[in-house]
Amino acid sequence: MGNPIIDLLTNTYFLEIVVFPGLTSIAILGALLGWLERKLTARVQLRIGPQYASPAGGILQMFADIIKLLFKEVTIPEGADTFFFIMAPVTALIIGAALLGLIPFAPGIQIANIQVGLPVFLAIVTLSPTLVLLAGWSANSKFPFIGGLRALFQQTAYEIPLWLSTLGVVMVAGTLSLTGIVQYQQNSGWLIVPQLLGALLFIITSTAEMERLPFDLPEAESEIMMGWQAEYPGPLFMLVQGPAFVKLYAFSALFTTLYLGGYLGPSPIPPILWFFAKTLLVIVLIMLFRSTFPRVRLDQLLRQGWTTLLTLSIINIIIAYFLVVGFPAI
Repeated sequence: MGNPIIDLLTNTYFLEIVVFPGLTSIAILGALLGWLERKLTARVQLRIGPQYASPAGGILQMFADIIKLLFKEVTIPEGADTFFFIMAPVTALIIGAALLGLIPFAPGIQIANIQVGLPVFLAIVTLSPTLVLLAGWSANSKFPFIGGLRALFQQTAYEIPLWLSTLGVVMVAGTLSLTGIVQYQQNSGWLIVPQLLGALLFIITSTAEMERLPFDLPEAESEIMMGWQAEYPGPLFMLVQGPAFVKLYAFSALFTTLYLGGYLGPSPIPPILWFFAKTLLVIVLIMLFRSTFPRVRLDQLLRQGWTTLLTLSIINIIIAYFLVVGFPAI
């Protein structure tokens, strides 16, 4: 009879959750993505970026920031709802980690291979606006609450086009399974070709869903003092910032799965390396938005979400319909 602790630690499912693609890899990747965004934005804006935290271009800067934040005092604002104030960022981090559990990184490397992986991914994403509003409301301060309301308006306006932008992939591939979508592209080619409009809509709406520039209206530090994050101190602020990079990685991985063939690639290179290379390319593209485009106004953002993007999403569904059933004979 084996040792139950050894059996647990060597169990494949346990290693996938804790080590890769689970919690440990998520923490390391989140820190490295923070460093990459700082360096990339600095280069685009002709600055140097972090360089003092380690010899290799300041690559340990985010880890130094994590250590600094961990040793800061945890203060709860007077009159705040302590339960929701702490629960919101913790739950957001758990949700971000849950998203990665649905992504097929390579054949056999996937925590949860379910037949409805895509709608489950998007359903988990829809919890974010509620958590952000709770975080802003629970701080008992006007600025965080205004930021929370902005996030609610923005994410609600862009969630519907986000859902609709992926329907074209589902119609063409004929499955809701993320693994099934990748397998379809193995025989029929990358879906970014027939679903180019859907891919563009997905990039735009997912960027707004992540509250990244030029759609960072909920934070907009130059306008409303960091928005719904304003009252979070040291360790809790780290918990607030963590899900942002986890969601960036998760959405980029989903884009790779839906439109770029996932882990598919020429055989000399392992599938998992193909997956990370494609995902990194998408991450860099989204990061470039930060240093390229100016912030939009709130009324412009909401108008485009409810009109232009919603209309284009419906057009993309019509295109997918004709791709599946064929064009009518004239």
